[in-house]
Amino acid sequence: MRKFIFLLLSVFAVHYIFAGGVVVLAHEGGYTTALANHLKRWLSIEGVQSTVHTPSSMSGALAKARLAFLVGFNEPTKVEMKALTAFRERGGKLVVFHSASPQLGRLMGVTPLGYTKARYPGCWSRMDFNTKMPDGLPVSVRQSSTVLQRALPVKGQGRVIATWSDRQGRSTGDAAWIATSGGFWMTHVLLADGDEDLKARLLGAIVGSIDSRLWNFSRHLSREMARKEATRRFALEQTSRPGEIHAVWDHSGCGLYPGDWPRTMRVLKDAKITDIFVNVAGAGFAHYASDILPRSKTFQQEGDQLSRCVAAARVSGIRVHAWILCFTATRATPERLEIFRKRGWRLKNREGKLTEYLDPSNAAVRSYILDAVSELQSRYQIDGVHLDFVRWYERSAKPADSVSVISRFVADSRRRVKRPKWLTAAVLGKYPACVASVAQDWDAWLEMNLIDYAVPMDYTESNSKFESFIMQHASKKSHARRTIAGLGITANESRLDARKTIEQIKIARRYNLAGVALFDLDVNLEKNILPYLKLGVW
Repeated sequence: MRKFIFLLLSVFAVHYIFAGGVVVLAHEGGYTTALANHLKRWLSIEGVQSTVHTPSSMSGALAKARLAFLVGFNEPTKVEMKALTAFRERGGKLVVFHSASPQLGRLMGVTPLGYTKARYPGCWSRMDFNTKMPDGLPVSVRQSSTVLQRALPVKGQGRVIATWSDRQGRSTGDAAWIATSGGFWMTHVLLADGDEDLKARLLGAIVGSIDSRLWNFSRHLSREMARKEATRRFALEQTSRPGEIHAVWDHSGCGLYPGDWPRTMRVLKDAKITDIFVNVAGAGFAHYASDILPRSKTFQQEGDQLSRCVAAARVSGIRVHAWILCFTATRATPERLEIFRKRGWRLKNREGKLTEYLDPSNAAVRSYILDAVSELQSRYQIDGVHLDFVRWYERSAKPADSVSVISRFVADSRRRVKRPKWLTAAVLGKYPACVASVAQDWDAWLEMNLIDYAVPMDYTESNSKFESFIMQHASKKSHARRTIAGLGITANESRLDARKTIEQIKIARRYNLAGVALFDLDVNLEKNILPYLKLGVW
């Protein structure tokens, strides 16, 4: 018992064996690098500086570090394991995410148990911590994970400090976090899908357990209190503009509280939201009772999301727009992707490889999506249809008439969505560059009255860059009044806090745009953005 306590407490001890900082190691480019950059951003929020490295530079990075976060190290190479082992022997600590490596497990005092998928929707929706060590550790953190690399600590070498709970708050018993003398081990990865303030605090607490000079809970609390009070005062200074559109994109298609649309609508009404774009359809899925599109697992297990959303919205007065992904088969099952391949519907990139995008020049593809548009607007008491991915894949070869192909599709959609129902489109904000890159001439759609509102995705953390987008949108006054600026609250391209969100709302307002749309409806928006907007600017 004494040995176990000594081993566990050693992970929380301050080690002065060698000087150094914090590094984040991403095993490869793309997804793992994006995850690594989220870790760096969250650490920065907590005042902890870090650098992101790939295996090519990891030896040099580890030589100067005391704590390393490992992302994507599912099967480290012999060279990588040698570097990590040497790092541990010098007293360095590791935080390992979603690994199945027995070698890495032995180094950390963890036994990987294998990959597994969620047994039912919302199976792993919250991480509940059963300890207050290290200091500042959150009680729980919300996250929707669908897969795990299950693991348990080696007996006597560590303990499970957090387990997963499902959407109803029931513990699944699956380990989420393990603490050992080597550091920490998470059975998934930290996703940027909400509770980001608590994820930042979690990382800060981990860093503080290694070196309290880099982070401690009392400083965190003081900084957070000062930041929130400054944001509150700024928000109270703002004034609203009557008649403005306050929209939100719901990427999940299930609301803030899956299974409880009335609760989601109460939150949105209280926050003065006027419109919701609810993502219920795409070439590869339908969260509603479709006879055209393949019904999703969400529909099969949790019911018709669009009908429930519409029913809840009637009480709130919020307008509901059915959001449909047009020329992409994202969320499609492998079986559905194979069907699309056999039909000859899938686009190839410039290197000749198949993608998940569909070919807009294929008449059968267009008819397929248009039939779904007709189905949505005829079967449901919605206020509009919201087109997304109504463009070519940027890395595909495009025919000479690519622009007119997309514009004809939008015109055909307009004929199916009869006014007073709105037809809106999520579009790329960089106009006219998007005409050349993806054949999306949305300025012409406004000119020809094909859509009621364009919703450009003006995702940037730079206010000056955002204003340059807005100036282009407002170059024609008639177009400005029919443009809703999209703000990237939790987009890949940008993360906005409440103050920056208010600043960008005011910029859009200065140029007389119809309003703004916030991406995305998640717990961060609910907890950290909307409460400040309703204090004044809305």
